[in-house]
Amino acid sequence: MFFNLNDIEIDLYDVVARGVDARKAVRSTRINGLDLLPSSLAVARLDHEMISMHRREARVSEALEPLLDDYSVIIFDLPPALNAVVISALSAATSLLVPTDASQWGLRGAEMFLEWSDELRRARVLDAELLGVLLTKVESGTRITREIRVSLRDSGLPTFDTQIPKRTGAERMVAQRQVIGDPDTDADINEAYVALTKEVIERVNAARSRRSRHSKE
Repeated sequence: MFFNLNDIEIDLYDVVARGVDARKAVRSTRINGLDLLPSSLAVARLDHEMISMHRREARVSEALEPLLDDYSVIIFDLPPALNAVVISALSAATSLLVPTDASQWGLRGAEMFLEWSDELRRARVLDAELLGVLLTKVESGTRITREIRVSLRDSGLPTFDTQIPKRTGAERMVAQRQVIGDPDTDADINEAYVALTKEVIERVNAARSRRSRHSKE
């Protein structure tokens, strides 16, 4: 989205597996205040190597310690899997946002992930608070979207008020490396993600307040 992957010299693999200082891997972007720590295809090798690492669940958290004073928020963009790298990243997280598209398969995938996360909580690997489930690729007039909304409501899971609409413009934005707020981007997508950002900030701040109160009790 922001730079050519072929230009990446240091990535997540080097930071976690080789102990390279995370600050050397961070890349600035054209967005003020937004930096990235990139990942490449080497993450597959990292997943394999982490299986035999001592205290592998703590590796991502420990690798990112040099960055904690430099950023107010660090976001993990994780694949829909439960491998060693993902588990280590989940262990480092303090809050979770679980997206699912408006389909039965998407909803089932989100439910399976949440079942796995409950197992990780029981194993004391994960203690991040679930901020909510985010419904994406929403087509408001379709029966399947209505059914998914009902299923989410009946599940008792926390959900975001914001829902991301399905738009062909989203694919064009990705292809053209555009981000929210860039000229000529899809207005509905922009509006939805701005609303989501505000909602996420509110929930993160509320979660931080709860953790702070609990630590004082």
